[in-house]
Formats: sequence, C-alpha cells, structure tokens
Amino acid sequence: MTYDYPDAVRPDILRMIPADGLVIGSVGCGRGATEALLVAQGREVHGVDVAPEAIEQAMHRITSPRVVDPGERAPFAPASLDGLILADVLEHLTGAGEALASFAAAVKPGGWIAISVPNMRNAEVIARFVISGDWPEETTGIFDRTHVQIMSRKRLERWCLAAGLRPESWFDCYDPNGPRRHRFFRTLDRLTFRCFHHLLMYELQVLCRR
Repeated sequence: MTYDYPDAVRPDILRMIPADGLVIGSVGCGRGATEALLVAQGREVHGVDVAPEAIEQAMHRITSPRVVDPGERAPFAPASLDGLILADVLEHLTGAGEALASFAAAVKPGGWIAISVPNMRNAEVIARFVISGDWPEETTGIFDRTHVQIMSRKRLERWCLAAGLRPESWFDCYDPNGPRRHRFFRTLDRLTFRCFHHLLMYELQVLCRR
C-alpha cells in the first residue's frame, strides 16, 4: 500500500475539537500528526488506520495506534470514548451512512464527533466536471481516486441524524491547501453576501453530539 497523504498537522481539524473529552478515538488517524497535539494536552488518543506505514509513525505520537481491516466498522468498544474524529474518512467507505452509525456507537451519550468530508458540490467540481466534462483521478483532495461517496451538506446531515447525532456547530473551510486560496474564496464569499456560500466550501466540517 502506498500512503499518499502528507505528514502534517491540520489546524482545520484541531479547531473543531471541544475542550471536553479526555478519551478520544480517531478513525483514519494516518501518521497521527494532528492527534499528537491532543496527546500533548493530556488527552488519550486511540487511533486506527488501514495503512501500516502510517501507523508505524503514529506509534511514536499517540496513545494506542493500530492497523485495522478496511471493512472494520467497530474499531472501538461501545460507549468507550468521550469524542471521535472522522477526518476525511466517510467518503472512502462503501455503506458510509451505516458506518457512521457504527462508529458513533463508540461514543458515550453526550459525547462529540468531529466530522470532515470533501464538499463535492463545490465550485471547483462544477468547473471541472460539469463544464469541462472530466473527473480526474488524483492522489489527494476532492478528486482523490479512492473516494467512493459523493458528499454534500444535505447528505451528511441526513447521515448524522440517522446515526442519532445532533449537529452542534458547522465550520467554514474554504480551502485548507494554502492561505492564498483560503483568503481568495473567503473574500469572494463576503463580496457575494454569502449567496454562494455552500459552493465555496472545500470541506464540510461539523461537530455533532450524541
């Protein structure tokens, strides 16, 4: 397996994590760079990923990383976690709505789940797919060749509600790939009075409570 994703802290994910919750799970933790900062705060972070090479690095960063089978839907014991991170995971899974419900069962009642997925109702997708007629296969990003789900806000909301999750806060994410692109789309959003807000979101990011 080739692990294409960068070894980098994601501030867009960290800002979603609430102050409560000492025992946290992370599905698709990768190399654990982001989760390591939560460990530095004194929290336990138990991470799982399908990539052995990523977990090998996470071993030195988080509380208990381990490799799981791609079909694993219950990597943590029921009601064993205060919080759960699902950062760009659901779009890679078949039966993702049902998988979300299974993952959510690991969180205690009142606990939180931080979810991030690519927004495929995005201006870039419209330009490249609807106008140019192409859906490129790339190694990362919205057009990641391993995506099997088409994500939109309404679809994600529907999955959350079906899983017994209550959306608490939505976070704007114009583009995490560089400050210039982020500023450009944020400014465009303001100039257009947020009329095209959902089309300018690169990621859909929500904090839910169980």
